Amino acid sequence: MAPETEPSRLPVPTGEDKALQAKRRQAEQAESAKQQAEQERIARQQAENCQRARLARVGLDAGGRIARVNEKGEREFLDESGIAAERQRIDAIVASDCQ
Repeated sequence: MAPETEPSRLPVPTGEDKALQAKRRQAEQAESAKQQAEQERIARQQAENCQRARLARVGLDAGGRIARVNEKGEREFLDESGIAAERQRIDAIVASDCQ
C-alpha cells in the first residue's frame, strides 16, 4: 500500500463533518422549499390567468360591441377583425395557462 492510503494516516472523521453535512442538508431543504413555493406561485398565477381568459372568451362569444381604451384614454370599439384577433389572443392564453 502507498503511504497516502494507509488507514493509520487517513484523517479521523470529527463532529465538524456531521455539522457541515447537517448545514448542507438544511440548505438543500431550504432551496427545495423555495423552489416549491415558486412553482406554487406560478401555478396560482396561471390558474388566475386561465380564469380571466375564459371569462373574456365568454364575453366575446356573447356578442355585442366590444370596447377598449386606447393610448389616449379614449374608448374605441373593435370591428370584426379586431374581435377575431382578440379571440386568437385569448385562445392562446387558454392553451398555455389552462392545462
